[in-house]
Amino acid sequence: MKSLIGITTILTISLSAQAQNFDQLLNSVLSNNQAVASSRYANESELLNLKSENNLPDPEVEVEYQWGRHEVGDKFDINVSQGFDWPGVYRARGKAIATASRAMEFLDRSNYIDKKLELKLLFIDIINARKNIALLKSRIGIMDELIDKYTHGQERGELTILDINKIKIERAKLNNSLSSIESDYEMLCSTLVGENGGKECNSLIEQLNEYPDDMILPVDNYEKMLTENNPMNNYSSLMSQSQAQMVQAEKLSRLPGFTLGYHHSWEDGDVFNGLVVGMTLPFFSTRHKVKAAKAMQQSLAYQEESVASQLHATMMGNRNKALSLHRQLDSYGKALGNDDNARLLKMALDGGQISILDYLGEMAYFLEARQDYLDLQYRYNQALAELNKYTLVTE
Repeated sequence: MKSLIGITTILTISLSAQAQNFDQLLNSVLSNNQAVASSRYANESELLNLKSENNLPDPEVEVEYQWGRHEVGDKFDINVSQGFDWPGVYRARGKAIATASRAMEFLDRSNYIDKKLELKLLFIDIINARKNIALLKSRIGIMDELIDKYTHGQERGELTILDINKIKIERAKLNNSLSSIESDYEMLCSTLVGENGGKECNSLIEQLNEYPDDMILPVDNYEKMLTENNPMNNYSSLMSQSQAQMVQAEKLSRLPGFTLGYHHSWEDGDVFNGLVVGMTLPFFSTRHKVKAAKAMQQSLAYQEESVASQLHATMMGNRNKALSLHRQLDSYGKALGNDDNARLLKMALDGGQISILDYLGEMAYFLEARQDYLDLQYRYNQALAELNKYTLVTE
């Protein structure tokens, strides 16, 4: 019993370390990724532009000098004025901008999670390619052994030239498949270098041997994540609130604006100082603005509901897909056993129980079965990564 507990503890620690290592690799690439930084600064720029709309208009300075007849003299005037909207407008806009600022933080977090998922899927692509390359290389190695062995055997009359040629043709087929996968693998590695800010990733790629140890959680866990740990939902909700506050600001902007100023005048040796007070009546400039703000508020409210329903539907679809692939994977794994078929076939061939033609046919069959199994593994881990998107660390 103690031995079983010890094995379980070691396995748990091992899986935890594997998950931690996988996450560390993702974070190392994210720290160098330029798209994440670009997105963050783009959102910051949008927010600053929004804040700039809540500033006071620039003060105006006017200087006037008029030349009169000699007996009348010249005239000199200076005007300094500052205009502003109804005071409550700035407070209402400030609330809307503060809410939008919080929304942008969630948008940054959502973009970060999206990029992290994209990189995780790229890692999974690389792992899948490496597994297929290893499988084909092992089969090619077996074919090379056969060619070497039976080339000499043919000289002793054990196999015909046609039999040797069949082995060579099978090896050529495997080599073509290997070349194709290696080409895709090189492209994936180049893509990863680009995502890593152009920095080489050889040591990182060497660690991508096994898929992350993700698991399928109960539906309640995912539904809770969608409501509590989904930044896109929070972003949509806060933007809807911000627009509601902007509607109030647009209503207040229909109230009069004001201008305060100082006037200095010099005329015929006399100096005059005074105040200037003006009023702006926004009869025309604010027309349709409240209706436009309300329409945008309604649009964002619908968008909020749409985002929530789409995310829930996507989550359920991904979970059902992952469950189906897991069942297929489990069934296939039991049928393949420990994948000792290549060794058993070699024993049968060496023992004369099967011909070289039968051997090649059976090897091709089991190779295809193993490739199907690797494809199931690959698609399962893709679905699992998308399903567990919101379990990714965001900080």
